Amino acid sequence: MSDKKREVDEARQEMAKVDGQLLALLDRRAKLSRRVGELRKDVLPVLPQGERAQIAAIVAHGSGDMPEGAVRGIFREIFATCLALELPVPVAYAGSEGGTGHVAARARFGVTANYVPAETVAAALDEVTRQRAAFAVVPFETRADGPVQTTIVQLTASDLKIVACFELSQNLQLVGRTGNVADVEKVYATAADHALCERTLARELPKAKVLDVKSPLLACQFAAEDHGAAAIAHLDLATQTGLEVALKNVRDEGDDRVRYAVVGTRPSSRTGNDLTALALAVADAPGALHGILSQFAERGINLTRIQSRPAPALRGGLAAASEGDAWQYLFFIEVVGHATDRNVVAALEDVKRQTKFLKLLGSYEAP
Repeated sequence: MSDKKREVDEARQEMAKVDGQLLALLDRRAKLSRRVGELRKDVLPVLPQGERAQIAAIVAHGSGDMPEGAVRGIFREIFATCLALELPVPVAYAGSEGGTGHVAARARFGVTANYVPAETVAAALDEVTRQRAAFAVVPFETRADGPVQTTIVQLTASDLKIVACFELSQNLQLVGRTGNVADVEKVYATAADHALCERTLARELPKAKVLDVKSPLLACQFAAEDHGAAAIAHLDLATQTGLEVALKNVRDEGDDRVRYAVVGTRPSSRTGNDLTALALAVADAPGALHGILSQFAERGINLTRIQSRPAPALRGGLAAASEGDAWQYLFFIEVVGHATDRNVVAALEDVKRQTKFLKLLGSYEAP
């Protein structure tokens, strides 16, 4: 045996030992998470805060041998999986099983959490209101359209609060049993996913028949049973169902970056790096919006987002402020700071006096 071959074998043996040590440490981490859950089982579930800062600190202490992006992804998965052990509570999401909302919820709460599918954002939030779920994961902002108006409007009509936000890069893959695109004669997909990939499928698989199914999970299950079939799905769902990627990145517009909100019944605590979201309606008078924004400027509070959209009158909210108006313009504003910060509290007190409607949507750790 050559010296180099011996050194390679020794290195691989050492790697195997390290793998065993990593597994032992992961088991220990899981036991600690379960212990925290047991100690807090009689307390209302609260989402742990400061996760981003913790992961950033871990990455900063790395030697650089492992790429930072890989380290960050590994620890995000560890944190999500252990969160499901610490908080073994139902989590609602908007959309079908295996769809974008389900993928987002799994990314935040881990693959082992108890998930409750809901057809709409309103239905997902209602699961939390009715205490059938502890949290709901709903779309909050998209790269193309900005804040998701449906989510903003539904939150203004509820007493729930945003407790966390996270971003997710989403894409769709064409997956099948063999991973060979030449084998594909038919494609299973939801109507929504087909619409997102229509041009790509027409170009790459002009003869393939597209069959409509209720959910991405069903699409993958059908594809797994048929050698000549494929499904349109997210990569993690394809991996879960044992399918191979035949075509990568089949969305016509490429990757989509979506920010999701985690919504619960109790406000979040400070992390020291927070954002606060508000929805408000201003009086129909010259300079009304300027007067509101000046309250933040005078206190040195930075605004990260401001957007207005027409919104239906809300019972107990906008409707109460302006009876008879079918529509109101609702401003979505995101400011730097936590709702309990002294300068934010003072600003909101003055803003409330100048608005027809003001709703604090929640505070959460900044990305």
